[in-house]
Amino acid sequence: MQSGKKLNTKRKPDNQIAINQCGLYKVGSPKRLALLLKIDVDDLNSLLAGSRNYRIFEIAQSVNPFTGKVRKKRLVQEPMPKLRRLHNRLLGLLRRVQYPDYVQGAVKHRSYQTNANVHKGSKQTATFDISGFYESTKYHLVHDFFFRVMCCPTDIAGKLANLVTCNGAVPTGSPLSPLLSYWVAKKMFDECACLAKKHGLKFTCYIDDITFSGDRIPRILKSNLKIIASRYGYKIAEHKTRIFRVGQPAHITGVISLNSALQVPFARLMAVRKVTEAIEGRGEDYGFSQGELRRKLAGMMGEAATIDPRYGKWATHVRMDAEK
Repeated sequence: MQSGKKLNTKRKPDNQIAINQCGLYKVGSPKRLALLLKIDVDDLNSLLAGSRNYRIFEIAQSVNPFTGKVRKKRLVQEPMPKLRRLHNRLLGLLRRVQYPDYVQGAVKHRSYQTNANVHKGSKQTATFDISGFYESTKYHLVHDFFFRVMCCPTDIAGKLANLVTCNGAVPTGSPLSPLLSYWVAKKMFDECACLAKKHGLKFTCYIDDITFSGDRIPRILKSNLKIIASRYGYKIAEHKTRIFRVGQPAHITGVISLNSALQVPFARLMAVRKVTEAIEGRGEDYGFSQGELRRKLAGMMGEAATIDPRYGKWATHVRMDAEK
């Protein structure tokens, strides 16, 4: 490691500091950047010049045999170990910066369950998805974040943007990408929050999933949202837009909101039933061992219990059975 004045390395809590107190704010030189990232300047330059910093592979389309859910084919850009450590260091720095209440994904103590809980009890709900969120978070947008928001000189902003993008966009397989993408697109999400306030709605974002809810979803909401997204270089996925009216079960990031309560989706409960039948020898096991099936059931029931406490005792029993 480099010699010189040491940085204050005392761990600060997540979501506690102003952005101008972040370690990345106004980093003015490559030496200072390397010290902040706990890497030698030569190693930093090697990463910047490297052409094999990512393992790029394709995950084939697959079907969950118990739920029937199709997982689409996708391309993954996964940082190699040395770059991954640097991404984790950047993630640690960004997590400490204060973020709004509407942010429900990729941050501590918030999840897809807390995201759905915000909208519990609303009469109407609208859910939207940003199409290709990571792929749309381009190099120039990342550069602008480090340059205009973090107030780094353009050369340092360029180095940071180079370190955290792959083929001109945020990589799909980095632990940093979910939170970094939020910060890069924060102005867009802030406009969404203002739009919600204008119409008297609640608003949350769970990475690329956007949810509005309230007494009434105005017809103009979708067109307004599309205009906001396009202004920042993003698109709303038309086929994933859903409006849930009064009395309809609202599907919010894998959770059902109905009658002022959160419920486990029926498809998940059916999957639990199929796994249970496989364990008991009354159903197809699809090549899974008894141990794998029991661990799978324990995970499914553990998730169900975080949504609906009524499944708590069952989840505990299943978990203890899986640990035998």
